[in-house]
Amino acid sequence: MSYVFFPSCKAKADYPAASALLQEYIAERYGVAPIGCCRVHHKKLTSADTGLVVCNNCAAILEESSQAGNIEFVWNLIDNDTSFPFPDYHNQAMTVQDCWVAVEKKALQDTIRSLLRKMNIHIVELADNYDRTRFCGVNLLAKCNPSNAKLAPRRYVIEGSHMFTPCEPEEQRARFQNHCKQITTERVACYCKFCTDAINMGGKKGTHILELLFPSTPER
Repeated sequence: MSYVFFPSCKAKADYPAASALLQEYIAERYGVAPIGCCRVHHKKLTSADTGLVVCNNCAAILEESSQAGNIEFVWNLIDNDTSFPFPDYHNQAMTVQDCWVAVEKKALQDTIRSLLRKMNIHIVELADNYDRTRFCGVNLLAKCNPSNAKLAPRRYVIEGSHMFTPCEPEEQRARFQNHCKQITTERVACYCKFCTDAINMGGKKGTHILELLFPSTPER
């Protein structure tokens, strides 16, 4: 079974340096080049392929609209790579923000925590963690993206339509600030672009797992 790598358009746009380092790692370690956007290329996958993803939404789209035999997160590959040069965060405390789009993915949630421990990060849990999370930043405080609804209807329409409560930017910020009141650490580790943005809007320092694994400057 061959890998087909979807690097996440949003991750590339928001975390360009870390995304480039991830692509270099995947190319050197596994000999796989990125194929591009999941919305455009999902139909190219066959049952003999494993869709390799960064983004929770890409995973949802491939699960529902591709013929991929398997979906795997890059985080799992890194977690199982005994030669990966994990940066050291010197027991810095970080809260983990779980994402609703991956609410049922216990293996992914556990992998994220495993990676944080390998980076010497002290994990702080929220009460609404794992399958209790209902957080996905602006993604759930706006109308459902029509493309998401079309390509992943089970998640976003059949099972998830009630999760969308559109509101104005001022209310969004107020909700994120209220959410962040429960967070006792200054820094929050996320594995979703929308979650990361919302944590930053709420007044804490949200950092995507991609940037934690591939920092632009060495941690001190």
